[in-house]
Amino acid sequence: MKPLPRIAWILGYAGLIPFAFLTFLIAMGKTFTFSAELPLVWWQATYAAIILSFLGAVSWGVALGMQELLSNTDRIRLFSYSVIPSILAWLALLLPVKFSLFVLAGLVLFAYMADALLLFPKIGSQYAVLRMHLTAAVVILLSFSAIITV
Repeated sequence: MKPLPRIAWILGYAGLIPFAFLTFLIAMGKTFTFSAELPLVWWQATYAAIILSFLGAVSWGVALGMQELLSNTDRIRLFSYSVIPSILAWLALLLPVKFSLFVLAGLVLFAYMADALLLFPKIGSQYAVLRMHLTAAVVILLSFSAIITV
């Protein structure tokens, strides 16, 4: 298994900061005066949707970058799957926010499982380990935010 560059680990874990910070603020019942009409739980949900779009884009990038090494079937699967997380995340944002957070947590887990089948075997790196850590943290933080949301 190829090691990931240190920067990938740093940036991956740094991506948890908004999730953790927003979960903390939600738990403390905080709001921001400049966005009273948009509660922090919606900030959390939209950030999760953006991250899901990013996760799908990784499959697009691998399919594009490894065109010569992948079979036509594998390329089609990766390209086709790559758009699913962003579409489902967008649809999740149309739900009531408490339910949306639970759905987004499920989608993050779904994205990990899909990548375990479609992507991780193709790239053979520690990316799967990093994603497992990040997925667990995000699912916990989103679920906790949903539970404490009134």
